[in-house]
Amino acid sequence: MPLDQISAIHTGQVIDSNGQEVPLDLERGLDILGALIESSYESLNKGYYGTLHNWGHVMVAKIHDHDGRFKENPGVMDDTSTALRDPIFYRYHRWMDNIFQEYKARLPYYTFKELSFPGVRLVNVTVNAKVPNLIHTYSKDAYLELSHGINLKNRIQVKYEHLDHEPFSYSISATNSTGAQKKTTVRIFLAPKYDELGNRLILEDQRRLFIELDKFTAVLNPGKNVIQRQSVESSVTLSHVPTFDELERGEGLSDINNEYCSCGWPEHMLVPRGTPRGMVFHLFVMLTDYDLDKVEDAPPTVVCSDAVSYCGAKDQKYPDKRAMGFPFDRHIKARTPSQFQTSNMSFSEIRIQYGGHKSA
Repeated sequence: MPLDQISAIHTGQVIDSNGQEVPLDLERGLDILGALIESSYESLNKGYYGTLHNWGHVMVAKIHDHDGRFKENPGVMDDTSTALRDPIFYRYHRWMDNIFQEYKARLPYYTFKELSFPGVRLVNVTVNAKVPNLIHTYSKDAYLELSHGINLKNRIQVKYEHLDHEPFSYSISATNSTGAQKKTTVRIFLAPKYDELGNRLILEDQRRLFIELDKFTAVLNPGKNVIQRQSVESSVTLSHVPTFDELERGEGLSDINNEYCSCGWPEHMLVPRGTPRGMVFHLFVMLTDYDLDKVEDAPPTVVCSDAVSYCGAKDQKYPDKRAMGFPFDRHIKARTPSQFQTSNMSFSEIRIQYGGHKSA
């Protein structure tokens, strides 16, 4: 572990460029730590804490010619557009995650009050697909157009295979007994129920395996409510990016949709592959009070809102007062979902079944 950053975590404070102690408090602690580790221009003391994350990428990329004597080009870890192609990327970023988990381990458990939503009860969650609560995945072929990037006379396409899934939606039934209309933030996560040996995962081990599938706002009227949400509307995925051919034909962009933000998870990779027999997952849904979640003075429109859960919003604060990954960002004392669950939460069991390669 990097000693300076870990020392800051253990003491609960960092030293800024003026030699002053700045506390890593609940409100800004993670932002301060993130700026130090990246480091970004917001680092409080770049000269002392360095640029751990960025230079880690550079050093791995230059490991085959570390001092430049052979004048070799750097490896794929040097560029954000190719870094994910190096298997070490994932081990490196797990190490990065562990540093932040070291900080999170020093924070208190979430209280019942912080987790609950008085007057709101989540009754049932169903995944609507061809078979309820069963998502089918498959591999398919796609073509990548390279004609615009290579100076050759003939048209060039590369055929490649990628994972995809059938369209699905969520039906979320909830009751609002407050007697008034309430606005809620809907948080949806997914994690395997069992480990690789078939053992049931305790919630603390399962916690770091949860992936965020979606986060959005909805209105709860007094009484019974059913919230519908399509998988393609996910706040973590990037919608279709127009190709050069589409742009040349005048397709893909308009006065309304003219932003290109190049950030987000591919929609076809929203859910894991699963297994041919059907892998069992926990689908976690939580309703929280939007009045407590909303960020003050947020603009009415958001630029680059496609994958706002992962990428944030351009030129403004992250549009959620809760921590990224809430409520799984901190350690959990409970061992089972039933011990952790409040009335505004739901742990549903679903399966993901992989069907192999699908012909066009």
